[in-house]
Amino acid sequence: MTIQRLFLLDSQALENNINLINQVKPDYIEILPGIIPSVIKEVKEKTGIPVIAGGLIRTEEDISLAYKGGAVAISTSQPELWDK
Repeated sequence: MTIQRLFLLDSQALENNINLINQVKPDYIEILPGIIPSVIKEVKEKTGIPVIAGGLIRTEEDISLAYKGGAVAISTSQPELWDK
């Protein structure tokens, strides 16, 4: 299984990474930071690959928004959120 990490620095990085992902075809994409639901949705629509939201996930609301954006899983270093 392959997970491609996508670090979102700006719009150009987003487009470059989407082009790369469409060539490589990983099993999953992890978006960092994972707190932008509209970008999660865009990446999922443009690639057809399941998205994991990671980075800066600090609250239950962050988790909810990521799932609403289309994330299939959440990655966080906040142990109190692991069972949410």
